[in-house]
Amino acid sequence: MSTTSPPVTRSLSPASFLGFHDAYAAVLAELVDARSRISTRGNAGPEQLNVSFQLENPAARLPLYAARKANVVFNLAEVLWFLGGRDDLAMMRYYAPRMASYSADGVTIDGAAYGTRLFRAPGPGGRSPFDATLDLIRTDPDTKRAVLPIFGAHEVGDADHPDVSCTIAFQLLKRGDQLHAVCYMRANDAFQGLVSDVFSFTVIHELAARLLGLELGTYTHHTGSMHIGDQHLPKARAIVAEAQHQQPPTFPVPVMPPETTRDMIAEVCTQEAQLRANRTRHTRDSLAGTGLPIYWQRLVALLDVHRRLVHHPDEPIDDSVLAFLDAAHLWLLRHKWPALAASADQTGHAS
Repeated sequence: MSTTSPPVTRSLSPASFLGFHDAYAAVLAELVDARSRISTRGNAGPEQLNVSFQLENPAARLPLYAARKANVVFNLAEVLWFLGGRDDLAMMRYYAPRMASYSADGVTIDGAAYGTRLFRAPGPGGRSPFDATLDLIRTDPDTKRAVLPIFGAHEVGDADHPDVSCTIAFQLLKRGDQLHAVCYMRANDAFQGLVSDVFSFTVIHELAARLLGLELGTYTHHTGSMHIGDQHLPKARAIVAEAQHQQPPTFPVPVMPPETTRDMIAEVCTQEAQLRANRTRHTRDSLAGTGLPIYWQRLVALLDVHRRLVHHPDEPIDDSVLAFLDAAHLWLLRHKWPALAASADQTGHAS
């Protein structure tokens, strides 16, 4: 009789999903039934340790759940904030006033300002860490050292600061003609933070692939503590039920154009600042006049629709601009701001 156990076949890779829509529901389903609970800094709720998932198409980064009402405008603004290497509270408070609670001095944000650690120069050789990392991949395509640290040594053991980095590091891996990305998180609020983090880091991943002239590979997300607050459990259960019983809306997934450059990103950031200050407004002709590819024009249009909602809530929004939006973005706007529903129904994008 054999004294050894038969081999057990296990996969050491995380669960794989085509896009984030399905991954998000899977994470929430784990948490709403989790037995382990934590209570820290006044927040209590279920927790699951060591949660990982992989996205086959990182550009499919939106959770399209009516019960979630994801704020795609905030997601876009946050990643532009990162790409600009910014840490000012003023920009983010415009899109989410609650961000003020992240600031210790009422002027800047520290931990959540990942862009200061990724895109602000100087880094190695006077370049930003992001640019230095891309150069490393160009020089040594099989490198395992293309890692961008985010959680800083100064944050270790800091229990008093209102905000320390949730992200530990972001890694890029060129394998064949594809660029893969891995995001390592110390913790994620599954209801709120996870949506924003996946959106931002998949955009940065896609941008890196375009700048390197590579195909977009997989995106993998590892989290040490995946948790959710008790106050969000009812909505989380509603999302899980929606995922189980309703077919999601089907929209084409927009792809960042191969010709994207850092100058284009800078122009989008400039447009964002002008729109946030209500110093400009767009029509279809003026969007074309920016010279940006249509992909980026549509994101500027999204920011302009938000500008009108904030600064001129009683004015009708140009139907041609609404019709120009990416269909998934318009769907999300309709659910976040129901007043847009009537206009959106006339654009041909309505679900």
